[in-house]
Amino acid sequence: MVLGLLLALLACGLYGVATLLQAVGSRRAEGMGALVQPLVVAGLVLDGVAFLVSLVAYARAPLFLVQTIIAAAVVVSVLGAPRVLPGVRLRRADVVGAGVVLVGLTVLACAAGPEDPRRPAASFVTTLVVLAAVLAVATALCYRRAPAWVVAALAGLGFSLVAIGTRAAETDGTLLGALTHPVALVVVLGGAVGVVGNIRALERGSVAVAAATVSVVEVVVPSVVGLAVLGDDVRAGWAVPLVLAVVVALGGCAMLAASPAGRATA
Repeated sequence: MVLGLLLALLACGLYGVATLLQAVGSRRAEGMGALVQPLVVAGLVLDGVAFLVSLVAYARAPLFLVQTIIAAAVVVSVLGAPRVLPGVRLRRADVVGAGVVLVGLTVLACAAGPEDPRRPAASFVTTLVVLAAVLAVATALCYRRAPAWVVAALAGLGFSLVAIGTRAAETDGTLLGALTHPVALVVVLGGAVGVVGNIRALERGSVAVAAATVSVVEVVVPSVVGLAVLGDDVRAGWAVPLVLAVVVALGGCAMLAASPAGRATA
């Protein structure tokens, strides 16, 4: 589990740095030109590396731990924003929020128990494929008119499917086996829904609402599935501290996302 924890922390840091690169690059270009701006491209590449690291982390640590750590990438981007974005300053509340998130993550790491990975029923992956397809259709239907919180919730479910599908997949260990496994479709559709839905939620509503909704859904749903189906475990007597730690960490993430630095990097 220690390796999974370290990989989750690495993915968190990479996602945060990628966000900063994209924020800086997008200010140096206009419109579609931002897509070829070197810093934006570098940020997207870093996002890809972080995603690959997170896939390995899913297989080596409880989902509730990995997902909450990755959601805390906002800490990296908010604390780093004043150093790279002109006119952005940290508030005392931002420092407190970062500390709150770190306390929550520390309790989470202590609460994680020894894993006993279970192989889900064969129908489980099939169910995930069906859910991913339904979610993609629902996102397409809601894209134009649905309120921000609805699209954000769909995005959170998309990211949840990526985590759950990766954890549930059993392949022959080869790249070809991974690419041809049914769960690959779950990862692709879930990831697409997550990215598109998250961007749309930021367009239609506040950063705080979008970030809080996505974070809550993408942490809570995989955590419940991991504990109920995939063999994740909590140390004896740590169930209540675990729930409180998740609430505290997510609350801190939402507070940071609502800060001026959080909005500047959104």
